[in-house]
Amino acid sequence: MGAGGSKALEPVVWLFKKPDAHRSEDASTSDNPWDALTDEQMEALSDEELDALLSASDEDEDDDDDADEDETSDADTVITTPASSTSRAASTPTPAPKKPKATKKAKAPKGDGPIAIALGAIGGAKDAVASTARRAVTAASTAMRRRVEAIATTPKNELAARIALASLKGVRGAALHAVATSFAGCYLPRLTTAVKAAATASVAAPLLRRAGVGSKLAAIVPGTSLESVGYVLELVSPISPDVVTDVAVRAAPAVAGLTQLARRFARSHVRYLVVRSVLRAVAREKTRRAEYAVRVAPIVAAYGVKKPLIKRKKLPSQRDAAWLAMHRWGSAEMRRVIADFGGFYRKVGQIMGTARQMMPEPYIEAFAETMDNNPPVPFPVVKRLVERSLGAKLSEHFSDFDEKPLATASIAQVHQATLAKNKKKVVVKVRIADVRTMVGDVRSMLHTTLVMKRLGLDNGVDFPTIFRAYLDVIAGEFDFTAEAAKINEFRELFETYGLGDRVAVPVVIEDLSTSEVLVMERVRGVKLLSVLNRARQRGRRPLVPAAAAKVHVDGGIGWDGVFDTMFKCWSVMLLRHGHYHSDPHPGNFIVAKDGRLAILDWGQTQVAPEAYRLHLCRLVVSMVAEDYPKIAEEVRLHSQVQLERPTTEALAALCYAYFDTRPTPLAEVNMMDLNNSPFLRNRITQNTQEGFFTIRSVFLLRGMMATCGVTSSMVEAWEEDARAVLRASGDRTVPSVIRSRSRRMLTRTWLSLQKSLNVGAGARLNTLEAGREGTGRSP
Repeated sequence: MGAGGSKALEPVVWLFKKPDAHRSEDASTSDNPWDALTDEQMEALSDEELDALLSASDEDEDDDDDADEDETSDADTVITTPASSTSRAASTPTPAPKKPKATKKAKAPKGDGPIAIALGAIGGAKDAVASTARRAVTAASTAMRRRVEAIATTPKNELAARIALASLKGVRGAALHAVATSFAGCYLPRLTTAVKAAATASVAAPLLRRAGVGSKLAAIVPGTSLESVGYVLELVSPISPDVVTDVAVRAAPAVAGLTQLARRFARSHVRYLVVRSVLRAVAREKTRRAEYAVRVAPIVAAYGVKKPLIKRKKLPSQRDAAWLAMHRWGSAEMRRVIADFGGFYRKVGQIMGTARQMMPEPYIEAFAETMDNNPPVPFPVVKRLVERSLGAKLSEHFSDFDEKPLATASIAQVHQATLAKNKKKVVVKVRIADVRTMVGDVRSMLHTTLVMKRLGLDNGVDFPTIFRAYLDVIAGEFDFTAEAAKINEFRELFETYGLGDRVAVPVVIEDLSTSEVLVMERVRGVKLLSVLNRARQRGRRPLVPAAAAKVHVDGGIGWDGVFDTMFKCWSVMLLRHGHYHSDPHPGNFIVAKDGRLAILDWGQTQVAPEAYRLHLCRLVVSMVAEDYPKIAEEVRLHSQVQLERPTTEALAALCYAYFDTRPTPLAEVNMMDLNNSPFLRNRITQNTQEGFFTIRSVFLLRGMMATCGVTSSMVEAWEEDARAVLRASGDRTVPSVIRSRSRRMLTRTWLSLQKSLNVGAGARLNTLEAGREGTGRSP
C-alpha cells in the first residue's frame, strides 16, 4: 500500500483503543469509528482494513460494559496493520474522549437493516421497562418503610381511627353478613348450623393438609392406606359400593354448592369479625346498640308477619295455640340475646320474669332464668377493682375474701368476706358495670319499643314512656356512696314507724365503703328468689319459713303476713316519706334466720313529688271505696295517663291494674295477649312516666304474690297511711271510713246485678274484661 494509504490508517490505530482517563477533553466525542474517517480515508482503506473496522465496531458495542473494568489491557489493543505500515502505526495520536454511553442496543445482524432496527428497539424497550420496574420497587419499599415508621410512632387512638377508616370498605359487607346471619339463625337454625360447620371444615382442611395431619395419622398405624380402609368399609357396610358411588355422583353438585357457600360464608364471617373488633375499639356503645338491634330485628319482624296471619284463624283455640308456639320461639331467642348481651337487658328480664300480666308464660319462664344467674366477673378483676378503690391490698382490710361471688347482678357483684380488725362477716358489693353501656342499653330498648309501637306489637301500653323513665334514674345506681346514705336513711325510717322488728336493712361499714365498693354486714337467710324458683321447678306453691310466719303473723297467716309487711314498707316509703325502693324483685329480698324480711339493693330508688303523692293518696281512698266515678275524675284531672276513649270503666279498671295487687279481671289479663287484650280496642296514647316505678313495684309484688298464692289488696293496706297524709295536707274532702265502706258495699251489689243482666255499667265492664271495649257513655 502506498504512502497515502498508510496516512489514511493513522486515525484507525487509535480509534479502536478503549477510552481511558487521560483522553483529551477537546477530542472528538463520537463513539462510532465511521464518524472519525473522512471520505478520502474511507476510499484509501483496503479490504482487510475495512473488515477489521467493521469487526472492531461490533465488538466495541458488545464489550462496552467491560471496558471500564479492564482499562489497562484494553488500552493497549490496536488493529494490526500490514508490515509496510507498522512503523507509522506505532506513533498514534491521543484518542478523542468517548461519548457517554447510551442505552445498550441489541446487536444487529450484518446486512439486514430493518431487522437490526427492530431488534434494537425491542432491546431498548426491555431495558427501559426493567429500569422503570427497579425504580418502582425501590420507591414502593421506601414508601412502605416510611409508612411503617409513621404507624409505629402513631398514638393508640389515632392508630385505631386510621384502622377504622381503612376498614370502612368492609363495613357494608359486615353489616349485611350480620343481618343475614341473624335472620337465618332465627328462621333457619339447622341450615345456619350446617353452613357454619361446613365453613369451619373449609377453613380447617387446608390447615390440616399443610400441617401434614394425614401423614402423621398414617405413621401412627403403619401399613394403613385409603385402599385398605375402603376395603374394610366395603366388607362391613350393608350398602353396595355401587349405590354409594351413584349417590356420591348425584350429590356432587349439591356438595360443591354447599362447599362454595361455606367458603364464601367463612370469608364473610372473618371480615365481619375484623370490622366488629375495630368498631368496638373505636365506638363501643354504638356498636353494641347496633348489634342488639340486629339480633332483635328478626324477632320483632317475625311477630309483625305472624300477627295478621294468626288473626285470620277462625277458632280461638287455633289462635291461642299459634301464639303459644310463637311465644315459645320468641322467648328462646330473647333468652339467648339477654345471655349474650347482659347489662340492662338482664334487668328487663328481672321485670318481666315476675310480672305475669305483662308477658306470656313462655317469656316469664325464660326471663326468670336471667334474674340471678349472670356470668360472674373473674376474681382478679374484682380484686383489682377493690384494691384500687380502697387504696390498699385486700389483706390489709380482710382476713378472708371469698373468690366465688354470692350473686352477680347487672351492675354489681357481691362477695363474702371477713374483716381483719374484728373478724365480722361482711358482704362486699363491687361495681362491675359501665354507666355508659347501661345508658346505651336503655336507649336501645327505647328504640325497640318505638318500633314495636309503630308495628302495633305493644298492645297500646306505650312502652317508650317506660324506658324514658329508666333513662332518668339509671345513672344514679352507680354511686355506692349515695346508696350507703340511702340505706341509713331507710333504716331510720322503718324504726320510726315501728317496722324494725319485721324488716331488716343491712348495716354499712362506713370506713370501707366508696363510690365503687360497698361493704355491709351480712344478713344470713334464704333468698326469696331461691324459694320461688324451687317451688316453680317442683310445680307447687312455696312454703313460708316457720320463723317468718311467727314474725309476720300480725299481717296474716303464712305468706299473707309476709306480703302485708311488704305493703306496709312501701306505704311508709311512698306515701309518707316520698322516697321509695323502686326495684322490689325477689332477688332483693332475704328471709332472715330470725324471720325478718331483709330488703337489699338500695341503689334504685325513686323520689315521689308531693303533688304525685297526694294524687296517689286520693286514688287509694277512692279505690278502697270502689267509687269508680271518683277514680275516673282523679285520673282525668291529675294523671299523665291518656286513653283513646277515657270512659269511667276503662279508667277505673286501669287504676286497679296499675296500683293494686288484688286479682281483678283487667289485672289478670295479659297485656301481651295479642288476641284478647282490652288495650287493643282502647289504646293508651300516653302512659305515666312519673308513676311508672310505682306501677313497676306493684307488678313485681303481684307476680310474687301469684306464685305464693296470695290475693290480698295492697291499696287496703295503704288506706291508713293515705288518710293520714291527706289529713296532714289539709284535705277536707276525704270521706270517713264508715262512708267509704258503705259506698263499697252498694257499688259491689249494684255492679254485680248490672253485670249479671249485662246492662249499663255492668255491660261495659263485661265487654272491657272480654277485650271488646265499648264506646257508650259512662254512668
